[in-house]
Amino acid sequence: MNNILISGKQTKLGKALTQYVSENLHSSLSKYFKSYVSANVLFSKSNNNFNCEVNIHVEKTTYVQSHGNSNDAYGSFNIANEKIKKRVRRYHKKLNDHRIRSKKSLKNNAYQYIIKNPESAKSSKEIDNPLIIAETEFLIKTLSVSEALMLMELNDQNLIFFRNQKNKRLNVLYKRKDGNIGWIDSKSIKN
Repeated sequence: MNNILISGKQTKLGKALTQYVSENLHSSLSKYFKSYVSANVLFSKSNNNFNCEVNIHVEKTTYVQSHGNSNDAYGSFNIANEKIKKRVRRYHKKLNDHRIRSKKSLKNNAYQYIIKNPESAKSSKEIDNPLIIAETEFLIKTLSVSEALMLMELNDQNLIFFRNQKNKRLNVLYKRKDGNIGWIDSKSIKN
């Protein structure tokens, strides 16, 4: 069995729940993947509801994420697990095609910075030089638009930054407030 870590944030988990989660998650994933790197399941409680976050590291740069909320821990896991199964089932063929192509693709790195909210700044000097709270490096993948959309859905993200496979330009897909997907395609500017 692959590496599945099940934990609780300020919540104690019983053996029955951890065994149930491990068996069901493994069953859900083994249908589509021979192996996967790791899976993390985190339970937490807010008010009278249980929250379950599932993060699966499928391969080097592919992740599948989901979450569920319910009045009991089993229910929250079942909701999150159904989301995982639905996403993986929907994108399984594209995931396999993406794996083959991603080994040959052009790769670049970018940095993501999290800055302090300018609304909480006390002076204009703080706004001009924002405080960086966190910094992470990530890989800019070369993808088709449909692959980028697939990865955005699998990771439960609101935005994905990628290099367009057709024209090699930097692109962004994002979820709009109206529920549709926005697509930004950069253009080359000649001076």
